[in-house]
Amino acid sequence: MIPRRRSAARPGRREAELPPFPQDVALPATFGAWYDIAAAHLGVAERRDSSWRRLPAGLSAMLLVMVGLMFASEPVVVLLGHGGEGRRADVGSLVLGVVIAGGTLGWWFRYRRAWVRARRLREAWSYALRDPRVLALPVRPAPERGPDPEVRHHFRAREHPALPDHTGVRGVGGVDGLLDFLRVALIHPLGLAAGVVLLAAALDSDRPEDLATALAGAVPVCLFTASALGRAAQRHGRSVVLNAVENDDRRRWTGWRVLHRLDRPVDPGARWRRRLPGLVAASVAGVAACAAAIASDPSQGRVWGLTIAAVAGSCLVVYGTFLVRAVASRPGGPGIRIEVLVDDVPPLGPTTVDPGRAVLVFSGGRGDARIGGVEVSATALISGEKRVLASRRHWLVLADDSQVAFRCADVTRLRKRAQEAGLTVL
Repeated sequence: MIPRRRSAARPGRREAELPPFPQDVALPATFGAWYDIAAAHLGVAERRDSSWRRLPAGLSAMLLVMVGLMFASEPVVVLLGHGGEGRRADVGSLVLGVVIAGGTLGWWFRYRRAWVRARRLREAWSYALRDPRVLALPVRPAPERGPDPEVRHHFRAREHPALPDHTGVRGVGGVDGLLDFLRVALIHPLGLAAGVVLLAAALDSDRPEDLATALAGAVPVCLFTASALGRAAQRHGRSVVLNAVENDDRRRWTGWRVLHRLDRPVDPGARWRRRLPGLVAASVAGVAACAAAIASDPSQGRVWGLTIAAVAGSCLVVYGTFLVRAVASRPGGPGIRIEVLVDDVPPLGPTTVDPGRAVLVFSGGRGDARIGGVEVSATALISGEKRVLASRRHWLVLADDSQVAFRCADVTRLRKRAQEAGLTVL
């Protein structure tokens, strides 16, 4: 489904230059025409969202805030009673500093409104082909130049000779993502590291005036770069989620093609239990290397210990969340707790199941199953891509060609029960 737009105030001049949201655009006559609209609007949103002008604008705002705080820092110290006996605060410097810092922040938040809108537009138009109403549009009779839009979603291309490797909207004149990658991997982390160093140096100051001036320079660097890094990481995370959804599509419609004898099953890859000996060996080698380093230089023991604890703790948290969700999906007895999802393609058959939490029960070896209170006759189970931080998606294919989309964390138990019930597991 196309993400909903958040309510916003009346757009300013820069926001008015941006395209509308997908839900504000009337559906055209064909799927190809919608793809052309989505590609054009996505290109505009990408260029604004990934513009290099954001970097000098943010740097200018940060420097102006630093200047304003430095002007105001010394008068504030005097007003707080730490400036020495008989010393009077410079009210002019205080007012000037507050005006510069406050005015810069006001301009900055107003200037960023268009970027926020561009980021939401970029996400919305990236999902523009995932609306069932869009996927149900008829084929354009005479495709224009360029790639055929009909292969931009696996649902539309499921009956073609082969599924394409990459789908989704490709923005017209958009960006390649290099600057986005540099922001999250290099530019903002280096800026944040510099801010932390400045902050640590500032805390070593003895005189109150020196401490206030140093903090006035270090705090804006930390706050601006941390905020920028958080936004860049969020943008990168959303792109990872979109890529995972498109990979799910490929697995789903490859499974559909296998059931219709149009394709071969996807290689599931090695199970984690087969990789476990290699992971254990690598962990032992890493611990041995850390122990040797600590023995050669005991002063580094604390650093290595914290590093090992951080890595091991992160692994345990990730594995622990899967274990907790898997255990929580076992209500007792033969059933499995699932979350039925709203499907993002037009219905393929007459059977529907209301979205929400339910219990899936396979009864016998005839493919009969019950989802909540709905009795169904299933023929196959198709599983989506493996996820790192989210439960895997699945599709239960019914005898009347309907499909029920759901999410389940206990994948091993689910697929085992489906095989025992006589279903084709893909």
